[in-house]
Amino acid sequence: MIAVIRCEDFTRAKLISKTIINSGIDALEVTFTVKGAPELIKELKAESSGVIIGAGTVLTVVQAEDALKAGADFIVSPCIIEEVGAFFRERGIFCSMAAGTSTEVYNSYNHGSDVVKLFPGEYMNPGIIKAIKAPMPFIDIMPTGGVDHKNIKSWFDNGAFAIGVGGYLTKNIDENNLDILNPDAKF
Repeated sequence: MIAVIRCEDFTRAKLISKTIINSGIDALEVTFTVKGAPELIKELKAESSGVIIGAGTVLTVVQAEDALKAGADFIVSPCIIEEVGAFFRERGIFCSMAAGTSTEVYNSYNHGSDVVKLFPGEYMNPGIIKAIKAPMPFIDIMPTGGVDHKNIKSWFDNGAFAIGVGGYLTKNIDENNLDILNPDAKF
């Protein structure tokens, strides 16, 4: 499971990230929608030994470079951006670009995705993974968006490699409740 950190405020994003790490989740995606995302990645890497910290919502090669300079372990994009995929493929860095159809899944894989992000997952049936993997079993797929305790088993039963979870996991974290993940978040 990769916990997706998506908000604008740097301080809130850091508090959410620390809560998630303290809860035992060891893979985070800090999206570039967070103001100062590279700095947050850098701080989390320095403060959290053994935690995998990646950059999400990477839309340009400049953002990709900033993510690497900050120490990101991987990158994720909400769509297929050929030059970003090529940038990471050339450097041997894990990359996951999003897709929503079988053609997009194949194009994402061809343009550098190690694991294709299936997005937005809340608008898809988990059976899409099984259907796509039937002719393309060599492509690993990670649904993101809409994954929760009600459907996680179905995603994995249909062949998900991993899952990305954001708002479902973090919706109850606030300044007064810094140590509480969504109490309904039962995986």
